[in-house]
Amino acid sequence: MTDARDWFLPVADDTGLRVFAFPHAGAGCAQLAPFGRAAAAQGMSVWAANLPGRQARLDEPARTRFEDLAEELVDEITGRLDQPYVLLGYCGGALLAYGLARMLRARSATLPLRLVVVSYEAPDIARRPRRIAHLPADLLWTELVESGGVPASLGRNPRLQKVAEPAVRADFTWLAGYRHQPDLPLPIPVTVSFGRADGSPRGAFLGWRRHTSHPLDVRLVDGGHWLLDDACDALAAQVAAAVSGDLPAAPRAVR
Repeated sequence: MTDARDWFLPVADDTGLRVFAFPHAGAGCAQLAPFGRAAAAQGMSVWAANLPGRQARLDEPARTRFEDLAEELVDEITGRLDQPYVLLGYCGGALLAYGLARMLRARSATLPLRLVVVSYEAPDIARRPRRIAHLPADLLWTELVESGGVPASLGRNPRLQKVAEPAVRADFTWLAGYRHQPDLPLPIPVTVSFGRADGSPRGAFLGWRRHTSHPLDVRLVDGGHWLLDDACDALAAQVAAAVSGDLPAAPRAVR
């Protein structure tokens, strides 16, 4: 049984390979529902991060320090690692997924079969939104819309902006405050997916090769930066293809 305030919630059928997914800055778990449905058709079960300060947890303070948020997420996810799983991060959520993978390794916990990062540059070189969280409301949303920092659907909706603003400010605060600490590459495969029309330099995505001991798996999608809006089904199919060989083969029956 799950509760609406749990840190991870299934957003579709929970019978496939479990994918713990992290939405973009300011978003809640509902953002991943369409992807969850598309992933279910590909044999995957998406469990979305349900972060404080939004949706069912709107009355809780949103976290503003990356380390604090990541530690809480690791504490919560550890009890759910009783079956093979994948970590997936979308845009700024990729930084959380990556941070969790590193913390799980440090705790000698069960590691994911694979880390999938979508529309996010390598963590040691990703651009940091230093000032966005502190702008007045009108400038905040103008900056985010013009820079592509939020989906266009949110940029056009003042009512949603008012509700989302505290979480947006909190998330852009921890994104700005993230300081990358060098470490050994992760001993798991990493897939990086990004849109062919994404405005970020391709080399910034390829930089993920420094963070895995495996050959980097690069997958291009027809679309821009916001692939959950532009190419949800195609992205789900790509993730399914990436993880298809990760599960151990079922043992053959002895005759």
